[in-house]
Amino acid sequence: MQGSIKERIRKNARDAQGKLRATLKVYDVYYRYMDTLTGKKKQAIKRGFLRKCDAEAYLLDINKKQSDGLYISTTDITIKKYLEEWLSSYVKINVRTSTYIGYERIIRNHLIPYIGSIKLKALTATKIDELYAHLLQNGRADGTGGLSKKSVQYTHRVLNEALEHAVKKQLLYFNPIKSITNVPKPEKFQATIYNTNELLELLKVAKDSPYELPIALAGICGLRRGECLGLKEDDINFDNKQISISRQLILINKQVIESIPKSNDSNRIIFAPEEVLELIKKRIDINRHHKEMLGNEYKDHGYIICNDDGSPIRPDYLTKNFSNFIKSKGLKKIRFHDLRHTCASLMLKSGVAMKTASEILGHSSISITADLYTHVLQDTKQIAANQISNLLFGKKDDIDNKK
Repeated sequence: MQGSIKERIRKNARDAQGKLRATLKVYDVYYRYMDTLTGKKKQAIKRGFLRKCDAEAYLLDINKKQSDGLYISTTDITIKKYLEEWLSSYVKINVRTSTYIGYERIIRNHLIPYIGSIKLKALTATKIDELYAHLLQNGRADGTGGLSKKSVQYTHRVLNEALEHAVKKQLLYFNPIKSITNVPKPEKFQATIYNTNELLELLKVAKDSPYELPIALAGICGLRRGECLGLKEDDINFDNKQISISRQLILINKQVIESIPKSNDSNRIIFAPEEVLELIKKRIDINRHHKEMLGNEYKDHGYIICNDDGSPIRPDYLTKNFSNFIKSKGLKKIRFHDLRHTCASLMLKSGVAMKTASEILGHSSISITADLYTHVLQDTKQIAANQISNLLFGKKDDIDNKK
């Protein structure tokens, strides 16, 4: 049997029957275990057994659990320490930088302040329920109110991932989050989209402005904001009319960083219409002119969509300035990312197959596309029914070109 049992004398202690004794013989169990969080061997002590047979039974049980791979260390690690270790030793090396930043912010602002001092093993479903209720009412870091259901759901996802990792590392027997009752469910998001005429009007008023090409790439080709800003001249094959999407620009700690796309499926090659390719050519010519004018002061990073001095554009600036541009032109309010939704909606309404649309958009699975654009699918189903009716009965279909 691995470990040892040591006898010692306690003074003024109560025995098994509750009687106070001047001296009392007790037994302490010493054993070693592998700390699954750090990978190091540590010593543990279980003190104060009143009977030697109980100490022996405890040590025997520990030995059996260790040999069966079921032992979980009795370390008093707090949730704060565990989450910090999880971030540095697992998350940081396994996810994209932007994802790590998001996880770190959630843990720092919403998890550690409320449950950080609790022992990891003492975390219960009730405490997690209380955490979510607190975040919904008073969760904002600036103290101005509660978080949205979407933010609390993201916090739930981060905490669940961390606790599942603790179970795999044998720091917990069971993930208590599986027993909670009130995971907030945000209302299903439905983007504001432009119809064909509205998109054409936007392109018309944006002509020769800095927003013309980003609008075309997002609204016609379905690129994300960071993908638009990350395009370089080498990504464009004018002969084959193709755009290769292999990077994006993201903002981390107020710095523009070049990153890989959102997912593996976001690395893709799409076909672009001639009109979009002409806009790209025009923008490249403008950049070359700026480079000639500024000389050594031009900061050439190779980006097609960039500031006049060649420096990369902050993604949040594009979003904000686009909103101001829309407002100044008196057009229907729409976010820049909604242009991508507009592209998806127009593709599906025009009969593009769901799988093809999913690949063009760079979704990691077709289910994401289907879930996001359920409302569009309802329209296409009605169109299909009308077309079948027309084919069979010679009726003129009343296709609903919903705007």
